[in-house]
Amino acid sequence: MKIFAKSNISKFKKLDKKILILKTFFAILFASLFIVLTKVKVTPIIGTESKFSASVMFGPIISKFIGIGFGSGSIIGAHIFGIIFGIYKIKSFLSFFTFAPIIFAGIYFAKIFKSEKKIILFPLISIIAFILHPIGREVWFYSLFWIIPITISLGERIISNYIKNNIIKTYLYSIGTAFVDHSVGSILFLYFLNIPKEAWIAAIPLTIVERLIIAAGITFSYFSVLVAIKVLKEISVGVGIGEKVLEKEKPIVEKG
Repeated sequence: MKIFAKSNISKFKKLDKKILILKTFFAILFASLFIVLTKVKVTPIIGTESKFSASVMFGPIISKFIGIGFGSGSIIGAHIFGIIFGIYKIKSFLSFFTFAPIIFAGIYFAKIFKSEKKIILFPLISIIAFILHPIGREVWFYSLFWIIPITISLGERIISNYIKNNIIKTYLYSIGTAFVDHSVGSILFLYFLNIPKEAWIAAIPLTIVERLIIAAGITFSYFSVLVAIKVLKEISVGVGIGEKVLEKEKPIVEKG
């Protein structure tokens, strides 16, 4: 029995080491792709001279595949690397927190598949912080956008039970994710840049279209990575990735 137990412990240690190596590899790979996508600009951010990049459509899915710790670390590492090597320019103190919204969006995306309800705290706190700000108080109705991710999170079980199409289901989760990114980002821009109320009002119709497009991008990124993983498994390069690297999460595409 002791020999058998030692044998199992040894196997688990080897397996854990393999998982760690795979996660580290993918963290670096995802970080590299993330950096590239930050240079692909998509739409302007109303009230500022900045623009959204394609990374907002890819970054949130990373934590779903390699875990929140490695996923968040991948994005933070990419940001630090970019600052050190001059890929990203430091225009203000806000520049150091540019990718914070994507990290929180990634946590939401990773947890929404597990029906985790605590993730409603992200948009909920954002609503409170927005209304507490003098400018935000004047346009409090803008924060109503962030009720969307709260509703999607609280209604996840209903969505899962009644919507069987995996693409539609993931798109709904992605909409919640896109608005979590939006809520955290809005608070940062409000408190650091004091964007005037006129800009927030003007942004309302654009925000709707913008977030629906970003959600579509998140959905596309998610299924693209799933397909890539399946291809790797088929050619025996990615043996064990599907079951082990995803932190025991079964992608909804496999539920049938």
